[in-house]
Amino acid sequence: MDAGKVPEIVTPSRPNDGAYVETTRSMVFRRNMSFSGYERDKLWINTGANGFADLSDFSGADSPNDGRGALAADFDDDGDVDLFVHNIQRERHMLYRNDLHAPGSTAAHFVKVRLRAVKSQHEAIGAVVVSKSAAGTTAQVIARGSGFASCQPPELVFGLGAATSTEIEVIWPGALRESFGTIAAGSRVLLVQGAQKPEKFAAVPHPLPDPLPQGLKLRPGDTMPNVRLVDRSGKESIVDVRALAGGKTLHVNLWATWCAACIGEIPALQKLAETDGQRVVAIGLDAPDRREHADKVLRERGGRFEAFYLPPGDEETTPDLSRIVDFDRLPLPTTLVIGPDGRLVSVVRGPVRAQ
Repeated sequence: MDAGKVPEIVTPSRPNDGAYVETTRSMVFRRNMSFSGYERDKLWINTGANGFADLSDFSGADSPNDGRGALAADFDDDGDVDLFVHNIQRERHMLYRNDLHAPGSTAAHFVKVRLRAVKSQHEAIGAVVVSKSAAGTTAQVIARGSGFASCQPPELVFGLGAATSTEIEVIWPGALRESFGTIAAGSRVLLVQGAQKPEKFAAVPHPLPDPLPQGLKLRPGDTMPNVRLVDRSGKESIVDVRALAGGKTLHVNLWATWCAACIGEIPALQKLAETDGQRVVAIGLDAPDRREHADKVLRERGGRFEAFYLPPGDEETTPDLSRIVDFDRLPLPTTLVIGPDGRLVSVVRGPVRAQ
């Protein structure tokens, strides 16, 4: 470079900013990095006079996946509000089903409200709906926007606790107040401005399936692939799960010696293995050098069924079990119920119970 000459600064061309951002994002995630420093999502429940309780870990909503938007809505139309979260990495969309009901109740006590304005914007954006019941007085606003990159459905759900009814009042845009009287719990009502009487609308139930364990890469209907494992004698081989089933229902139990519940369920698994039409195979997830210890624990607890363990070696070049499960995220014990055709039928979360 010539003395005194200022070097030219070259900026890489970015003809498509969106593509550039996506490429950068993919690079970050491939390196197991996080835009938010691995901050986990939080979920609180209002306990009333005692403030809020942190249910993040208990509810399973404490994802580290960099959440960027949330939508609270009754997706299964059972009267309680579920939560849909948009993330920018890994599982991009997550739907959390709400099964929390009032103490002593097996169903939600609620009133679901939709509005129709006739003197302003038809969805009544900005209207305030007030519910007065034995559970207390609460108010919600039809906003259609809620939080960062989020929105709100055009209906409101009022939880009533143990109350069997509530009085509903609407403050329409323009500060016009209108009472719609007493509405029974469990009602779904359309409130039309000026009608003073609620119109009921029908429920459209859409039950949400039970979630699969985090870290399980198989889905019901998927075929269980062959995997490289080590048997109880230390012999390494490629295991054909369909052949193990032998025309029966196969229960593939994933366990480890550091999991107390796993050890506790071994007698129940043995009883299941002795049932007609059923087979049990255990796959221990202890480190390969702990195989003999794990097999000793299995035998001491009465586990005489077939068992396999993780092999040593290069996981990236062999049909490894990591194709099926994420070891860092899968809760133990987990049992995969495999049909005679080798396909996943269902998943047992937690210990298998003796019949």
